[in-house]
Formats: sequence, structure tokens, C-alpha cells
Amino acid sequence: MFNMYLDDVPCSTYGLYVVRRPSIPAPIKRYKEHEVLGRDGKLYIDLETYDDIVISVELNYISDKNEWFKDFRKAKRWFLEKHHCLKFSDDKEFYRKIKKIEIGNNERNSINIGKFIVNFTLDPYEYLIDGNYYYSVDSLPYNYYCISHPCYEIKGEGRCVLTMNGNEMIVNVGQNVIIDTDLRIAYRIDGALNNTNVSGNYEDFYLNHGTNQIGISDGFELKIKPNWRCI
Repeated sequence: MFNMYLDDVPCSTYGLYVVRRPSIPAPIKRYKEHEVLGRDGKLYIDLETYDDIVISVELNYISDKNEWFKDFRKAKRWFLEKHHCLKFSDDKEFYRKIKKIEIGNNERNSINIGKFIVNFTLDPYEYLIDGNYYYSVDSLPYNYYCISHPCYEIKGEGRCVLTMNGNEMIVNVGQNVIIDTDLRIAYRIDGALNNTNVSGNYEDFYLNHGTNQIGISDGFELKIKPNWRCI
């Protein structure tokens, strides 16, 4: 049975069922347009970013006639909680990051059946489940996917130099630090912010498509959560 998951919880847990597999739009790439005097057409500059996408999912449910409103309130409460990931049962190796959820009108097709549409505004990328784990440097020689925004976990004590493709980041490590290139912050494993102990450009430490040269000072342990993603 086809199912939809929010943070790994299937909608069928709440008695909600996907009416049909949703259409998945391709993200639209962003360009800056310029009118050039004496030139036909426009000049387009690739901004190398994409717009969010919206996926609409139609759901229905069956209730006792005296529980119909109660069950819809339960569904609304679940959808309007804070969720991070959307996943479908026929594509379990990937998930999408949720930015916004909107619920449409609830149609009562009969005294027992309700039907409504949920619109998900999503990050344009699809993320690999396997990219959410930390790996040793030796196991990440090649990025087969799009450029990604990894997290670096460093353990040790003292001044550390992290290198990526010729770029350097200076890190004063007190037992441990996580460098999150997506949020552009540094913090300890316990969640305490640690930005002042890091000096460097977060963008220089994205994982490029292909081979990446990653290194660290002797005496420190480095693991990487790659956050692999595809368009």
C-alpha cells in the first residue's frame, strides 16, 4: 500500500490514506535577467540556486458519522505540528525538507468519508537518508551527487586546522565541536554554541560534486555528515 511519512510516521497511523500518488514538480532554477542594448533577447546569469517546490497530496479517511469532525481535527493537529521530513513509501531512500504545510477544505463525500488536500512547500532538493550519518574521512573520497552542505564533527583539544580543497578553517577545540555549513554555525555536541572558536568561510567547506580533498591537524578525530542531496 502506498503511504506518506512525516518524520517517519506514516499517515495511515492516523487513518489517513493517499488517494493517488502525487505529481512531483521539478524545481525551477533562478536566473538574473538583463536587457542589453543592441542585443537580441535577454542576458541570463545563472544564480546556481532553485525555488522551493510545492507537492499537493490528496488524502481521505473513513469515520463513524459521529466521529467525522473529531477525526479531521486530529488530522489537522498532526499536520500542523512542526515536521521536518516528507517521505513516500515508493522512494524510501530519499526525503524532502518541509518548510510549510497548508491544509485545504475538507470535503464530505458521504456521511462517513472525508477528503482534503495537503500542500507541502519543500526545499528544492531531495536528500539521501544515508547522508544523515557521520562517516570517517577515508569513506568519503567522492561525492556522486550535487554540491552539499555537510557537518564536520571534530574531537580533540587545542588549535586545529581543517582543510578542504586548499581552503583552511581554524578551530579551537575544547573536547568537541560540530561545524554546520548549512546553518553556518558551530556548536558543541551538547548543543552549546561555539561560533567564536571557529575562523573561516563556511561556503569553502561544502562538498563539491566529485573528489574532495579533506584534511585535519594531527591529534584530532574528524567525522563528516555529508547531507548528500539531488535535484
